[in-house]
Amino acid sequence: MPDVARSASGRVVDSWESLYRAAGEGTPLAGYYHRNYCVELPYPLARSLALPSGTTVKVRAPLTGAGQFNLRIWPEEELLVAIEGWVQGSPRVLADRPGFTVHSFAEGVALSERLARGGRLDRAYIDALGELFRQTTAVPVRLLPPCPEGWPADGDCPGFLRALIDFTRSEVKGRHGRDFGPLFDELKVPDDAFERLAQRADSLGSRPFALLHTDIHGGNLIVGANGGLSLIDWELALFGDPVYEIASHLARMRYATRAERKAALHAWGAALARSRPDALPGHRRALRIYLDFERLQSVYIDVIRLTQGFARCPDRAGRERAAAGIETVLRAARGPLGARRTPHRRRIEEALTRAAPPVRGGGLGG
Repeated sequence: MPDVARSASGRVVDSWESLYRAAGEGTPLAGYYHRNYCVELPYPLARSLALPSGTTVKVRAPLTGAGQFNLRIWPEEELLVAIEGWVQGSPRVLADRPGFTVHSFAEGVALSERLARGGRLDRAYIDALGELFRQTTAVPVRLLPPCPEGWPADGDCPGFLRALIDFTRSEVKGRHGRDFGPLFDELKVPDDAFERLAQRADSLGSRPFALLHTDIHGGNLIVGANGGLSLIDWELALFGDPVYEIASHLARMRYATRAERKAALHAWGAALARSRPDALPGHRRALRIYLDFERLQSVYIDVIRLTQGFARCPDRAGRERAAAGIETVLRAARGPLGARRTPHRRRIEEALTRAAPPVRGGGLGG
């Protein structure tokens, strides 16, 4: 952990701007939309917040030119200020400056890293996950920042799904159509899949909206020393149908077993029974629809991301790695794509060789 009482150039760090400059001399953590740096607060800044000197914080700066692959409706900092004290472990905004922010740091290990080391998802995890679902949906609507003009009215679940579809269709599929259209044609991805999904929107019914994180996966769940969970990275939060929260979680968490998946779904249902019981009727049908949206969205986001990764490393191993990932995504989306079969991996590799566009600047969102 860098000690930035002085920057690499030797200047004393005694302001948020100098902290940002000093942090930028280090190596950022991974992120699609931000450069993140974990540093220790020098005494002058720690004292201004009544924190111990050396407290770990996260310096967060948006990546300029990063493609927007996910819908956003609020500045993250505004939302974090609004929900402070309501959701366990949500970051506290310590400073908000032009071009960067400073957040409190969640001590612990990312759940994804813990699982990669052989850790298991036990009952304590499921209980902690359910509590995060409960706390998030229990945040009073009156505390949330205003939604953008034209956002679906509270309870308009069909409008919410259409907003998700419209963004993906225009900002992901449409914006990248010129570069990636030939590849999607090679992969036999039908052009009307989102239109067919939108026709199912009216069957969602009406449920009261709630705050949604929408990106609860192993990288954003931090396991503390006591086993508790902290939920970080709220930049993709939305105000919408609570069923979409569990759909996005199941899609992005990718549980290894059906039992784990059922346990997570049960934890969500029990949480809503306590915080938003009127949001449960009809949730099973809605869950199927939102899962199909997640699978379709993944076809575009993940195929583009995997293809760009191959373009940066265009050797045989890179091509095989990209093809394997694309095959998995297409297989998962066969239902909403209306596909009876998934292209064989060799065909996917051939499609990548013929139709993958050259890598461009700007990066990817996710």
